[in-house]
Amino acid sequence: MQNFEQLIGNLDLRLFEKIESQSTDHDKGSFLALQSALRELRSGYNYLEIGSYIGGSIQPHLLDDACSRIYSIDKRPKVQPDARGFDYTYLNNSTERMMENLRQVAEDKIDKITTIDGDTNDIQPDAITEKIQLCLIDGEHTDHAMKRDFEFCRKVLDPAGGAIAFHDAQITYNGIFECIENLKAEGIEFKAYVLPSVVFVIEIGDFPLHKNDHILQRLINNHEGYLFSLRENDRYRRFANRYPFRAMRNLYAKVRNGNVSN
Repeated sequence: MQNFEQLIGNLDLRLFEKIESQSTDHDKGSFLALQSALRELRSGYNYLEIGSYIGGSIQPHLLDDACSRIYSIDKRPKVQPDARGFDYTYLNNSTERMMENLRQVAEDKIDKITTIDGDTNDIQPDAITEKIQLCLIDGEHTDHAMKRDFEFCRKVLDPAGGAIAFHDAQITYNGIFECIENLKAEGIEFKAYVLPSVVFVIEIGDFPLHKNDHILQRLINNHEGYLFSLRENDRYRRFANRYPFRAMRNLYAKVRNGNVSN
């Protein structure tokens, strides 16, 4: 295998090969693009993620000597609420299992990982003793929990600038919308965009990851993330178009004259 600098420079997905990830290949590429852009912007960085499960998305940061500290926050639930309307089950969800997996990736670097079992509702921001330049939110997939995680990340983010990324943005889009509206109301400088497949990024302050070539290429082809999100949620449109729901909507539209264009 090539060395790390070559792999990250090529956004090589082999950086994820030791631990199975629930992310798509496009997601993994976007994670690596963010990491590459961060390395170009800062000589060193600290990384925090909420919702690590078995450690898949930690792998490339563990291997990266430019990453000084990794924080992994996870409540480690057996069952977790989900905005899609069902409870999501996590089998054998433990910090010990994740750390054992990560030792297989780079045992000599494992000491730079700090694990915190719990959720951001119960953790004080001063538990994070280094300023964070990149956060990934991939915990409980509900709007309420995601907004809570976002506010926690804002409190520990580097005042000089940082980025907060959301995985599975096609699920928690209402929460993301509210986070952005709050930033606008507070007059906070930010840039926001989506990367394929479903990675939503908010840069806060002067932190232009989007100027990196790897990010720019994904923004130029942003149809990938847009269409993936719509297709992921298409099951709800198909359900709504079944009888009797379609007939009820048609009747409602006729009563309200909503199906007529002048």
